[in-house]
Amino acid sequence: MFSKAKEDNLLPLDNSAIIYPPTVARYNTHVFRLSFELNIEVNPKRLLLALENIIVRFPYYKVSLHQGFFWYYFLPNNKPLEVYPEVSYPCGYIHPKKGANRYLFKVFYTKNRIAVEFFHVLTDGTGGLTFLKSLTAEYLRLSGIEVDSDPQILLPNEKVPPEEIEDSFEKFYKPLKSLFGTEQKAFHLSKGTLTDDVLSISGKIKIEQLKEISKKYNVTITEFLVSELIFALQKIQSEQVKKEKNNKPIRVSVPVNIRRHFDSTSLRNFTLFVVIGVDPSLGLWSFEEILEQVMHQLRGGINSKTLSRQVARNVAGRRHILIRWAPNIFKKPFMKLLSDSYGDSIYSTTLSNLGAVSLPKGMKEVVRRGDFYLSPSKKNKVSLAAIGIKEHLFINFTSILSDDTNFEKEVFRSLVEKGLEVEISSNREE
Repeated sequence: MFSKAKEDNLLPLDNSAIIYPPTVARYNTHVFRLSFELNIEVNPKRLLLALENIIVRFPYYKVSLHQGFFWYYFLPNNKPLEVYPEVSYPCGYIHPKKGANRYLFKVFYTKNRIAVEFFHVLTDGTGGLTFLKSLTAEYLRLSGIEVDSDPQILLPNEKVPPEEIEDSFEKFYKPLKSLFGTEQKAFHLSKGTLTDDVLSISGKIKIEQLKEISKKYNVTITEFLVSELIFALQKIQSEQVKKEKNNKPIRVSVPVNIRRHFDSTSLRNFTLFVVIGVDPSLGLWSFEEILEQVMHQLRGGINSKTLSRQVARNVAGRRHILIRWAPNIFKKPFMKLLSDSYGDSIYSTTLSNLGAVSLPKGMKEVVRRGDFYLSPSKKNKVSLAAIGIKEHLFINFTSILSDDTNFEKEVFRSLVEKGLEVEISSNREE
């Protein structure tokens, strides 16, 4: 089930995905990870069978990446699938040719965990979560555990609707003027010692406690967490400014699943980023002042009119005649410049919150924890991802700073000072 392009079975990358292949770098893998921890043991052979069964329901992920003269594209991949013993560090680079039999995702396992890592060129967090839930449900069925139906659990014998494979950016594109502007560069964490491994510090927090404190401030959990990130970064910058005397804006990039705003069921990329923050050059902001700014900016940025402008910018850039017909060898440096100008340079960090995950009967009794990890980048060295499973929100900082955890410590310290109980774990060496 593939679109017809210049040849049969060729599938163009969606408008969000085109930026990822040319901007992959040593410290920027563009990989994200989702996992479920189970209260039963994971059998690798059974997991591989579950993967082989369920992949037929996701033909748009059963592909390999190829570089054409003008653009990258997908072709069907019929190489054998594999499952891999879990590695110590998440979000490692998936080489398009050598990484996973040319697949752009990898399924990992431990004694009690199923994890999937995706090269972002394939999909976003919503698509990845749908795949993980469907794979886990199939594994449980093969283990003799019946799982009730759920909108995010797809079955191997279902027909694949064409809407799942569409590029929703193209579908909902409306031409608009004055799409491209410039933003002042944001504050970034110091140039510490970088590591090739993605290091993580995780927090486990009761959702009910987060709801109570968010309600106290009249904000959502996401708005509360974004404010905590900005507050911590402001403190770190203010200490540096004493030496550098250079206050810069502090901004957080918040990926937003926009499917419900445009009535889309695509399981490819359909996420936009709302960048929100404060300017400390105007003076230091109290936590309450930051909360107010975050609330208004985030809510103001998530509506169909504002989002339509971003969709138009995504599609217009690709359609521009100088970009569309430029050979790939010339597109690469331009894409890198575009990524820097409208991406990493204008925000200080990222927070992606998948929210509370629905677990149907059969799965709910077996899944005891879930985790979501983002890959950081050389410019934005620390990122945060969150996912809600049952009574807890699991937040995962990922970093390529080998010996600097001040940012993470500031956030966790602030959460604890506000009365939240936080259980912390890490893959960093003591």
